[in-house]
Amino acid sequence: MNKIIKSLVGGSLCSLLLSACGPHGGGEELVQLAQQTPINTVKYEYPEGSAVATHGALKVDGLQLCDQSGKPVQLAGFSTMGWQWCADCYNEESIKNLIDNWHINILRLAMYVEEGGFNRHPDKNTEMMCNLIETCGKLGIYCIVDWHILTPGNPNDSLYADSHAFFKLMSRKYAGAPHVLFELCNEPNGEGATWEEIRDYANQIIPTIHAAYDSIGAQHPIIICGTPQWDQLVDACLVKGRYQGNELDFVELPADDRRLQFDNVMYTFHFYASSHNEGSPKDGVEDYYNFYKYMYKVLGQLPVFCSEYGLTEASGDGAIDTDRTDKWIHMFRGNNAGKQLVSFCNWSYSDKDEKSAALQPKSCRRKQWDNATISGDYVRRVLNVANNGATDPSVLKPENVYTPAAETKE
Repeated sequence: MNKIIKSLVGGSLCSLLLSACGPHGGGEELVQLAQQTPINTVKYEYPEGSAVATHGALKVDGLQLCDQSGKPVQLAGFSTMGWQWCADCYNEESIKNLIDNWHINILRLAMYVEEGGFNRHPDKNTEMMCNLIETCGKLGIYCIVDWHILTPGNPNDSLYADSHAFFKLMSRKYAGAPHVLFELCNEPNGEGATWEEIRDYANQIIPTIHAAYDSIGAQHPIIICGTPQWDQLVDACLVKGRYQGNELDFVELPADDRRLQFDNVMYTFHFYASSHNEGSPKDGVEDYYNFYKYMYKVLGQLPVFCSEYGLTEASGDGAIDTDRTDKWIHMFRGNNAGKQLVSFCNWSYSDKDEKSAALQPKSCRRKQWDNATISGDYVRRVLNVANNGATDPSVLKPENVYTPAAETKE
C-alpha cells in the first residue's frame, strides 16, 4: 500500500481525544492527551519514487544531513504561513500540486503558539498539525513539526508551557515515521533568549521526543534547534559572548563549545535577502553585519538547516532581491567552508497580502494553487533546478556566487 497505513490518516486520534478532553484541549488536558496517546508501532510506507521512499529516515553525519544509506541529501520546499490566517492554502490538493508542479520534497508546518494560534485554539491547531503530517506522509514528502514561537521570544516563557506535552504527543503518535522532523522553537529572540536558555529548553524537549523512539527501537528523528536573534547567531553554541543585544555578533570570540549532546541535531539559520546580506558601513567597518562572510564560516563548523528564508526584507514585505537570494542558495548548494549541502524552506506558501507570499491574495480560496507572485515564481524556478534537475539560467546565476576572497581587506 503506497501510503501511510489507513489507521493514521485524517488525524482521527488527535481529533477524538481532543474532543474528549474538552473545548480547548490545552494545559492539563493536553498533558492527559499526550499520556493517553499510544506510541506508534505502525510501519510506514510511501509512494514509490517519492522523496521519502527514496531517502528514508534521515540522519546527521558530521556537518551533513544524509539519507538512510549515508548519502548527502538536500531538501528544498516551503514553510506554511500561520493557519489562523491562511488555512485554505493547506490541504491534500494544494500539497499534491506543490509536489507535482513546484517540485517540493519538504513542507514546514508552522504552527504559531501565540499570535492567535495554538494557545487560543489548541484543539484545532493540533488536529490541523496531525492532518498535515499525515497528508505529507501519504504523498511521500518530509515535513517539519514547527513549534512556532515569535513573541515573546524565549522558549522557556510560561506562554509556551505546553511545548513539553505537545512534543510528547507528536513524538508518541509519529514515532518511527521517517518523514517527520521536529523544530523545537522558531526564532528565539530578545535579550533573554540566549543560547543558555535555548539549550536548557532543548535539553528538556529532546529526551521527551527520543523516549518515544527509543521505546520502539527506532532511529532518532532529525531535530532542528533554534538559535539566538531570530535564528541568526547560529554559532552561539561554539563561542563565549554571542548573544542578542551586545553588538558582538560577528566578531571573533573565545571558543566555548556548548553544543547539544544528542545525535541527529541541526542548528537553525533564517535569512531575508534584502535585510541579511553583505552588510553596510558602520563604526569604520565597511561590511558590518556581513551575513555571507559569517555563515560561509559557520557552515564549516555546524550542521545547519535553513527552515525559513525570504526574498524580501525581514518583515516579510518590502523589496524583493533575487540576486542576493541566489547568493544564499549557491552557498547552500555547497559554496561554503564545509562544502555542506544545506536544506531550505521558503517563507511562505500562502496567499497573505505581503511580498514574501508565494501566491497572489485570495488564490487559495479560489484553489488557484499556481497563481504565483514574483517571489513565488522565483522559488518555483529554484525548486525546479534544485529538486528536479532542470536547467534555468534565470535563477542561480554564476555571477551571484559569493567569493570570500573578493571581500578580504588587507
